[in-house]
This record gives sequence, structure tokens and C-alpha cells, in this order.
Amino acid sequence: MIYMLHHFAKLKKDQNPFFLEFERFIYLGITALLASLAVFFLNSYTKDVFDQKAIMPVAEEAMAQQNDDSAKIANDKPEIVGFLPSWSVAKNAKVFPEYLDQIIYFGIGINKNGELMLYDEQGKTLLEWNYFLSDNFKAIRSQAKITNTKILMSVKNFDNEEIDTLISSPTNSKRAIKNLSRLLSDYELDGINIDFEYFTSTDFPTLKYYNSFLTDLQAEMKKQKPDSILSVDINATAVYKDNAYDVVKIGDVVDQLIIMGYDYHVPQSTKSGPVSPINSEGEDASLNRTVMSLKGRIEPQKVILAVPFYGYEWQTYSKDYESFAVPHTGALATYKRVKELLASRDDLTVSYDDLSQSPRIVYTQNGLIKQIYYEDEKSLENKLKFIRSHKLGGMGLWALGYEGDYIEPWQLLKNYR
Repeated sequence: MIYMLHHFAKLKKDQNPFFLEFERFIYLGITALLASLAVFFLNSYTKDVFDQKAIMPVAEEAMAQQNDDSAKIANDKPEIVGFLPSWSVAKNAKVFPEYLDQIIYFGIGINKNGELMLYDEQGKTLLEWNYFLSDNFKAIRSQAKITNTKILMSVKNFDNEEIDTLISSPTNSKRAIKNLSRLLSDYELDGINIDFEYFTSTDFPTLKYYNSFLTDLQAEMKKQKPDSILSVDINATAVYKDNAYDVVKIGDVVDQLIIMGYDYHVPQSTKSGPVSPINSEGEDASLNRTVMSLKGRIEPQKVILAVPFYGYEWQTYSKDYESFAVPHTGALATYKRVKELLASRDDLTVSYDDLSQSPRIVYTQNGLIKQIYYEDEKSLENKLKFIRSHKLGGMGLWALGYEGDYIEPWQLLKNYR
């Protein structure tokens, strides 16, 4: 088109000057048109480029948020807290700190005067303290340091009168707090676990003094070591029927409330039955009833539900589930004991109760009926699911060493981690 106009103008320009001006006008118009088109396409390209650049950070931000959410989910996993009793240290029990967030050494006593029970009257080191200072436990602590596993000391007293005397006396209470703080510092512990267990109801205002004692102890521990952990053990049924414990106040004060989710049946029980049932019939005690009683009273993240690495064995009058037990026949059946029994005999009847979600073994020995209610990998995994479904803070294990050399419980924890 341009060529034709140029040729036409060339032919006519000598005859009329108008054609020269017309040619100039055409050139300018076409140039302007081409320039406009160039700007349009350039703007479109630039906009696409900038739009892509604008999208990229958003995508990266979304991916980063997704990674943060994944990390948050991972961090929301319940803690695993293992109680390591002195008798397991004595037997050089194999412990795997890499699968534990805390190891609580169990433990040393404290008397009514607030003195830690480390030595006897002759000044000889008591066994519990001796094993804490042993090479075996030092090796566990060294390994725990590598895996960032916290080490706590459990301080215990199971006598109602002694506990009340300790916490109600300002002098004794201050002495106890001073000794516990010194223990925390001198032995580079990550926290203190208080295991004061009441076995009967009393008219003494334990609740009032216990709250005060824990409040003062927590304040002193945080002053000395801000990231230290104060945890308290409470029996699974005591949280809803024992007036010695103010769960609401305890939940406000301590870092963790460890519910001892076992011994729903004990060796002295008149009937055999599951040691740690998730559910039970009616109003019978169970983990579910225990946990539901805590709703609205304490932050669930502060609750550690301890489960057993053991069961109990009874001689019973029949093979029926929860049959009456012959008096004075109840005995501890550790995870190791049950595993060995299963491996040594082929005449055992093993069943699994869907309500309690616990296994049971029935067999005869010298013509006597025996029943064992215990925990296995399936029941432990179901308890872990139960803990996660209620968004609790973690799972406690009583007790490390009861599994012997069997690695199945550790494998469960490894897969969970």
C-alpha cells in the first residue's frame, strides 16, 4: 500500500504540489499507526511479564504457608514422656531417648520436713539416689543431651499425713522448695515432677495448701530456670472424685498435668478386668470418663495421659470376661512377661475387647484358671489415637524397662515420630 501511494505521488507531484503534501500526510499517519501498535503490543507483553512476577511471590508465599502449616501439624504431635524407675536403671534397661521428649527419673522421696530422702540414718546413699548417680543413668543422660530429650526428677510421697504436714507448714514448705530448686540447679535438670498421691479422702484442707505449694514452687523454678518444667501426677479417678486436688488451679500453675491412666483394676480388685480401659459400661471408670471430666477445667495441651507397659494377672473362678478373682492372687504382668508367656505356650486363648480396647489372655495352669489383662501394640496405638483425638498434650509411659528387650513398643514410637 505504501509503495502504491508513493508511486502515485511520484507520478503526480510534478503536476500538482498537493500530491507532495498528501504523501507527507500519509507517511505521518501510517508512522503514527505503527507506533501505536508497537506501544500496544509492548504494553501487553510487559503486563504479562509483570503479572507473572506478581503471581510468583504469591505462589511462593502460599507454598511457604503450606510448609508452615505442615510444620505446625508436626509440632502439634503429642509429647512422649517416659518414666524411668530406679529399678529399671539397676537392670540396665535399654532406653531410646531419640523417641522420647522427656525422661522422668522415678524417683526420690521427700519427707514431711521438706528434706529430700537421699541418705539413710547412717549416711548411706539410698538406692534411688544411688542409681540416679550411677554410670548407667549418666550414659542415658549423655544420650538424651544429644537428642534434646529433657530430664526431669520425680519427687514422691504417698502418705497423706506427711504430705499435709509438708505443704501446710510454711517452714517445711519453704525448705522443700529450696531443696527442689537446688536439685534442679546442681544436677542440671530440665524440671521437677511432683508425685504426691492421696489414697483416701481426708477432711484436711489439702486443696488449699497444695495449690499454694505448687504456686510457690513454680515461681521459684521459673526464676531460677525460665524454661524449666513443673509437672504433677494425679490418679486417673482422683481428678473427678477426690477433693484433695483443685484441677483448675493446678492447671493454671503447672506446665503439665500427668494423669496416671492405669490401675482401673488392681491386684486387690475383687474382679479381674482391664488395667487401662478406653471405654467401659455405664458409669464405670475409664480413660474416656477421666478425660471428659477435665473438659473446661484445664487446657487439653497441658494434659499428659500416662498409659501402662504392663497388666495384671489373676486366678479367676471362671473364664468369663471380668470374672471374679480369687483373693490375694493378683500380680503384675509386665509387657515382657506377657510376651514371654505368648512365646512359650500354644494353649492360650487371646481375645480383644472392643469396648475397653484392651487384650486379654485366658489359660489354665495346674488346673487353675488364669486371666491376664494387658497392653499390646494395638491397644497402645489406640490409646495414642485417643490422645490425639482429644488434642491432649502427650502420652506418658509407665514404665520404661517393663518391655524388656522387646522392641515393638519402641517401633510404635519410632513410626509415630
